[in-house]
Amino acid sequence: MKHPYTIGLEYGWGDDALNVEGHHLLSKLSKMFHLSSKERENIEMEFTETLPAISQGVGAGKTALKAYVRDLENWFPSQGDRCAQYLGRMALDVGMTKNGWKSVYSWMNSIGLGTSFAMGAWMEGDEPQEIEIPAFFDDVVSALGV
Repeated sequence: MKHPYTIGLEYGWGDDALNVEGHHLLSKLSKMFHLSSKERENIEMEFTETLPAISQGVGAGKTALKAYVRDLENWFPSQGDRCAQYLGRMALDVGMTKNGWKSVYSWMNSIGLGTSFAMGAWMEGDEPQEIEIPAFFDDVVSALGV
């Protein structure tokens, strides 16, 4: 599963260049996912290895990046934890595999939702209220088989 910050990098560097606005938008993403400077650096270093040595771009990817960040800002801060918890419960209900758990928990943890995902899967009590899961979690849904 691709880290959502990597997706932001792909949008921002869409024409093999990043401008100042793109940099600010990536900083917003980094804060949204609670990335440490080391985590951010590792993701960026891995990504920049795929870029050409010379670019003639002007940072035109900022438009797609801006749309991506705005979409996430509309729901992730307020609903991300609820979605992760609900996915954890759904995965438990269908019977998740050890590999599915490890992979998804690691990914959820990398975006600040690991605890919520684990709580959904392992906390007893009231069933979480059914909610609509954003397309952002499509890879998670596939990995868990829910």
